[in-house]
Amino acid sequence: MTDSPATKTIAKPGPQWTKVVATHPKLMGQVMFRSISESRARTWLENHYPRGSEAHLVLPDGSAESYESERRGENGVDADRWQPFDPESWVPIEQAPPPGDSEWADKEG
Repeated sequence: MTDSPATKTIAKPGPQWTKVVATHPKLMGQVMFRSISESRARTWLENHYPRGSEAHLVLPDGSAESYESERRGENGVDADRWQPFDPESWVPIEQAPPPGDSEWADKEG
C-alpha cells in the first residue's frame, strides 16, 4: 500500500469588507454598515454622519478614515473632507475640553 501525496488546500479569501464603525466608546466599535463596495460605504457614511467622526470608515487593509462635510484646514481654508483617522485617540464631545479662544474662533457680538 502506498501513501497518497499530501494535498494542500488553499483557503479562498472571503470578501474584503469596507465597514462604517461607530466611534463612541459606549458603542464598542459597533459596525453600522458594511459593503464590499468602498464607494457605497463612503456614500452611506457621508449621508448618515456628515458632521464629524461619530462613525468612521475602516478599509479592508485595517486603516481608518473619517469624513466631515465642513472640514476646514488651517486658517479656515477648505480641506479634504476625508482624512486619516485614529479611533484610539478620538475623544467624545462630552469628554473633550472646550475649544480654545483662538483668533480664528467664531464669536458673537
